[in-house]
Amino acid sequence: MNENDPVDVELRDLRWFLVLAEEEHFSRAAERCRVTQPTLTRSLARTERALGVRLVDRTTRSVRLTEAGQRLHAELTAVLPRLDSALRSVGERPALRLGFTWLLPSELTRRLIREFERGTGGRLELVRRDERTAGVTTGHTDAAVIHGHPSPATGLHVVELGMEERVAAVGSGHPLARRRRLRWAELAGHALVVNKLSGTVGPALWPAGARPEVAVTCRTYDEWIEMVAADRGVGVLPRSARDHPHPGVRYVTITDAPSAPLVFVRPARSPHPLTDELERIARTAAQLD
Repeated sequence: MNENDPVDVELRDLRWFLVLAEEEHFSRAAERCRVTQPTLTRSLARTERALGVRLVDRTTRSVRLTEAGQRLHAELTAVLPRLDSALRSVGERPALRLGFTWLLPSELTRRLIREFERGTGGRLELVRRDERTAGVTTGHTDAAVIHGHPSPATGLHVVELGMEERVAAVGSGHPLARRRRLRWAELAGHALVVNKLSGTVGPALWPAGARPEVAVTCRTYDEWIEMVAADRGVGVLPRSARDHPHPGVRYVTITDAPSAPLVFVRPARSPHPLTDELERIARTAAQLD
């Protein structure tokens, strides 16, 4: 292949490569891409063949990016969000994808949808992604409302919308389910169910020497809430979880829990053209609460 010739790579294959790089595991990546593992394997092989380089080193348990894979991942993380924004902004009724991880405050969501669509003539699509930045860094979403500040290394534009109290989530048969209130220190005596990818609570929030053990580590909110319902451990999440009840879970007020920041995030460079308007609406809505 001449170095000046275009490289014939499917955009879909590049997106799947980003997911594989993030998960470092074929089965989990295939599940997120909603394809079979052999399909994902063939996709990677096509990309490597087109580029003439090996992108990952495979073992029986994990996937690790090669140096070439790391370079491609860094480039795609910057390029694909801009491409998506360009493609989605030129339609007759442009759409903006708002990401979230496992829940959104209901009243804020209604305001964002209503005022964005009325003010811009565009369409606001809600996209759930079980990732720390709800798909913004991978280009799956144009902006997101999440709990907790993302790492500064993501290079995102971040706006804090407010702070939200936390509640304990316990199975209906758990001893704490009979309580109406409890204190933060009491939770140190109960094992936690932790959402590793998008959760905001782990043992490090408690003082050293008085930290709860971790009973179960999960990768999705659905798995997390079912483990809580099954009494595998106690969960902690923002108060707005009460807007999304689960039949097997009870929410208990924590009188002195550290608050959870609610933030709006978007790419710092080349965002979707309508993102500034959505940010303005989000700021205004947060001030009215």
